[in-house]
Amino acid sequence: MMKPHLLILLLLACAARAQTPEELYEAYSTPETRAVLERFEEAERRSQEAEAAAKARRTLALGGAILIGLIPLGYIGREIIRKKSWRDNPGGTVRALGVGLAGGAVLFGLNYGIFLLKMRMGDAFNTSLAFLLVGILIAGSLYLLNHHV
Repeated sequence: MMKPHLLILLLLACAARAQTPEELYEAYSTPETRAVLERFEEAERRSQEAEAAAKARRTLALGGAILIGLIPLGYIGREIIRKKSWRDNPGGTVRALGVGLAGGAVLFGLNYGIFLLKMRMGDAFNTSLAFLLVGILIAGSLYLLNHHV
């Protein structure tokens, strides 16, 4: 059996030798493990940067689609104010705003879908085709507004 004094000395010696987790990490880490950890941290940083860039692109696509979707409503609103149609035909004015809002929502949805498709497919989806489709949608909505309102 150990004497209590020897036990206390042994405990004090172990406590004096206790190392911090950082010291233990440095003692047991090899250059290979450090290289793996550095590659992991670099990959994680690149992943976060790519996610931030994708979020910025989605926000830009959303903003552009909203602006394009507001074209019909803006055009109808301008005509209502210019012609002062709310005085003579308040019901027709409300219906026209409803049609403009519905048309803008459809235009927004189609444009946002095209923009997201381009972002997700990248080079596999032709950029000129995306701009052509968006232009056709805008031109079609302007044609309908000018000839049927």
